[in-house]
Amino acid sequence: MRYVQLFAVLLVLSASGCKDKQEIKPGRKTLTDAVFGSGHLENKNQYAVNANTDGYLKEVYITEGDQLKIQQPLFRISDELQETQTGNALTRLNYAKTNVLPASAQLDQLNIQIRQTTDRVRTDSVNLKRYERLLQTHAVAEIDFERIQLQYQESLSALKILYKSKVDLDQNLHLSVANAKADYEVQQQQSRFYKINATSGGIVLSIIKKPGDYVKKGELLARIGAGAPVIKLSVAEDDIQLVKEGQQVLISLNSVKDKVFKAVITKKYPSFDTEQQAFTVEALFTEAPDEFINGTQLQGNILISEKKNALVIPSFYLSEGDYVWLKERKMKKAVKVGIRTLEWTEILSGITENDWLSLPGKN
Repeated sequence: MRYVQLFAVLLVLSASGCKDKQEIKPGRKTLTDAVFGSGHLENKNQYAVNANTDGYLKEVYITEGDQLKIQQPLFRISDELQETQTGNALTRLNYAKTNVLPASAQLDQLNIQIRQTTDRVRTDSVNLKRYERLLQTHAVAEIDFERIQLQYQESLSALKILYKSKVDLDQNLHLSVANAKADYEVQQQQSRFYKINATSGGIVLSIIKKPGDYVKKGELLARIGAGAPVIKLSVAEDDIQLVKEGQQVLISLNSVKDKVFKAVITKKYPSFDTEQQAFTVEALFTEAPDEFINGTQLQGNILISEKKNALVIPSFYLSEGDYVWLKERKMKKAVKVGIRTLEWTEILSGITENDWLSLPGKN
């Protein structure tokens, strides 16, 4: 809805003592065209604190009005089960780290087998060389030589298998450590969901939940105000195209009845707010009130244009369809209008300052 004229300096609005008080001549004024918006004050970096997980609210560390520091504890959700899961994950991690040590039971057992097999390979190698010499002098049968040769090959093959098993075991043990560490870190991250801290400094505006309440993931717990005061205005869909960044705004606060504050448009939101059924714009004070109370309701008038020395008539002298009634001719005359306010309407053409007008229906 376009707002009423804010700044109008009456230059002339002719009337005659001999004329009826309902008869006037057009006069000249300075008209300011404005767009009306209603809204409220909030902190620029205002944010909501939501539950990160389900559970009963165990601790509330804050009250309304508290000044917060970054990472200050706000809430704690009951986390006994999570503490158990985190403890179990730490136990599994420590166990995995123990297994990967050179003196661990699994590696120690495999190392013993490797030493024993290495000794057997060494013995079988010596026997094989001895049988090779004996075979050359025909002191042993060839079948006995082949048996010793096969025994050596089997021992060597067993040693190779044990070495490969050690490599595989070492890889599996290190993988177990990595998996256990990842699981422990996940559980630690999950534990942090139960402890909710402030993401920035600010003031506690409202606390929604109290100790003992059951909360669900994503549920609102509190609202925190941070940053300078910002004005949020809802502007009608018909007027939003007239609003630009940098335009001056005159703000009337419901809490300060006798003063108007100046501000400037800093942001126009690109999408329509279906809940408010309006577009949203932001403004910052250039003349701020002494006290800032988050949520204060207000009205704003965004100054769109100014027309000096405009030819105007009272708006109630204009008939539907943009006609006026000429007193002298007792007829209606079409006019072209410019700026319209609740009080005044600018006349661009159709009549002059010399035409006497009467109220519609009074001719």
